[in-house]
Amino acid sequence: MVAGGIAVVLCLSAHAGKPKPGHDHDREDSKIEACFTAFEGTVHYQFSIKGYKPTDGEIGPFQGRVFGALVACAGLNQWPLTATAIEAGDRVVLAFRAMTVDAVGCGAVDYLVALDAGTLSGPLQLHNARNQFANTSTFVPAPCVEPPSPGARGPGGGTGRGGADLHGNAAP
Repeated sequence: MVAGGIAVVLCLSAHAGKPKPGHDHDREDSKIEACFTAFEGTVHYQFSIKGYKPTDGEIGPFQGRVFGALVACAGLNQWPLTATAIEAGDRVVLAFRAMTVDAVGCGAVDYLVALDAGTLSGPLQLHNARNQFANTSTFVPAPCVEPPSPGARGPGGGTGRGGADLHGNAAP
């Protein structure tokens, strides 16, 4: 089982984001990020996996953030994530929650992803119990990118405050 946990860490590390120019990457406390996209590359997920020791085929909890073509909640354009990954044979099961603001039209979103251990891509399922909304996509490794600055214009020129996202979610 410990070997399976090591495989999870190695898989996530192998697909971790490349160092950003101008940063000191020789420091002991440098972040290791594993980055992914879903919904045809419009939503970005970044997980920090540094410092976790695998035991019994599991890594976690670890944290991250989500941003991209999302409806903003209370004016925010990115949300924190908390996650756990478990090795299950030739799969890595990744479960995480987006901690969105408790505001009208918002609610925490639960994700479940079954990743192929070799490619770290696979089907994603999400559910928001507060809004009774569910959706599916494909989760794929991607380069790490910086989230947009607060108030930045999103796809179609919007700020994410009002209207609907690409998936029909209404914004307050």
